[in-house]
Amino acid sequence: MNHLAHLFLAEPDPHSLIGNLAGDFVKGPLGDRFPHAIAAGIRKHRRIDAFTDAHPAVAAFRRVLTPEHGHYARVIADVFFDHFLAVRFDELGGEPLEAFLARTYAAIDPHEELLPGRLRFVYPRMRDDGWLLSYREIGGIAGALAGISRRLSRRPRLETAARHLADSRAELERRFDEFFPEVVAFAREQENGGQ
Repeated sequence: MNHLAHLFLAEPDPHSLIGNLAGDFVKGPLGDRFPHAIAAGIRKHRRIDAFTDAHPAVAAFRRVLTPEHGHYARVIADVFFDHFLAVRFDELGGEPLEAFLARTYAAIDPHEELLPGRLRFVYPRMRDDGWLLSYREIGGIAGALAGISRRLSRRPRLETAARHLADSRAELERRFDEFFPEVVAFAREQENGGQ
């Protein structure tokens, strides 16, 4: 799961949103580096990632991408999941994506000083440049993948994977439909004290 999905799966309070968004930006043990609710959000993010990595529908999804993209299929799949969520947000989220993002940003903005490390730099660009809205378009996904490529030492051209959203869309979306309700249920279980 990528940024949009983790925000969607977070509880709707600022600290949970920050923690769930920060999961990819924080490495190692959490200790007491963060307020409790932010640390809980980071732990939830990590559990969701572990659930995602172990899910058979996700493995099938990644197999479509692996022949060409190897071990980067995991990263690409996470971004593609955000595409399917963004495209169908009215249905899956029960409101327009724009409304969800406006509410989410309004909750996070007063607490930007709590954003850890590189997220403090990335978040304003994500918000102001409409990254998550752009995930509805294949061009937005290609742009997100190009940005990830620039941060990797080998500079793989991950943006070329965006063509799979057209070429293999039916199969990828079917796998997303198998997986997404289960990750939503898993995330809600985490809110109710599940570990």
